[in-house]
Amino acid sequence: MSHPGSIPFGPERKDPSWRWGSFLIGVASFVLIAWIATLGGINLFGWWWIVAVVLGVVFSARSGLAWTRGVVQDVASAARTIQPTVDIRGQAGSTYLLLEPAKAKGPKVRPREFGPLWWALYSVVVRAPVALGDWVLTLAWRAGGARNASAAALRQRVQMEQIDRLEDLPDPDRERF
Repeated sequence: MSHPGSIPFGPERKDPSWRWGSFLIGVASFVLIAWIATLGGINLFGWWWIVAVVLGVVFSARSGLAWTRGVVQDVASAARTIQPTVDIRGQAGSTYLLLEPAKAKGPKVRPREFGPLWWALYSVVVRAPVALGDWVLTLAWRAGGARNASAAALRQRVQMEQIDRLEDLPDPDRERF
């Protein structure tokens, strides 16, 4: 846990539920942008749009509320894992380190195996909505957290006032053990 100055941009720095919320908010934001850009000519709003916005906010609530309380989990550092050493072999002067492959708990998207067309499609359909949704949610939680910033500053000031003052402490030369 860390105490941030402000919630950071970037979905990779947040938990998976935030990323799902970012995707939903991103899709809803693209629909809103299309509606504004065409001056209402393209109307894709419906019950699904409201559900996407509500679920996006709900999915981002855990990280957003934690940030407004002043505590955010370090998800980015937890994602980096060190692979265990399985075997070290080699002749004099040359050493090879063989690593055991990571054990995944489910299907994993491997963009490096995509061809150029699939990578472009993946970027437009998945990455763009997640990036836009993260931007929208981060700004929304920053705005929502700004009103709580004064309360957090007051709590910190009260905690600082509870620390012993140097002049209130007894003189160490006069103490006996």
